[in-house]
Amino acid sequence: MIISSGQIQNILKIFGVGQTGRSQGVTAQEKVAGRGKDTVDFSTEARLLQVAMKAVREVPEERMEKVAALREAVTTGTYSVSGEEIAEKMLGRTLMDRLGAE
Repeated sequence: MIISSGQIQNILKIFGVGQTGRSQGVTAQEKVAGRGKDTVDFSTEARLLQVAMKAVREVPEERMEKVAALREAVTTGTYSVSGEEIAEKMLGRTLMDRLGAE
């Protein structure tokens, strides 16, 4: 599965994280309890985002089996992709980015 940068930005907008990667909500200093204790309460959404971000970081950048199979197909001259398939992928990605931006 490929996740485009537009999709990532939409997810970050949903969870209130700006381009800097910092939450646009209340700061930790603004949440200081009146009795000398600092407390931080994370919303369910923030916890889910943390789990999702951890899962994304743990996914390997390359799937070595797929890379090896593609390398072999290119080397032997058996790799072929139709222009229609390329156009489909390009249009699909563009549509997903536009739908996510709305």
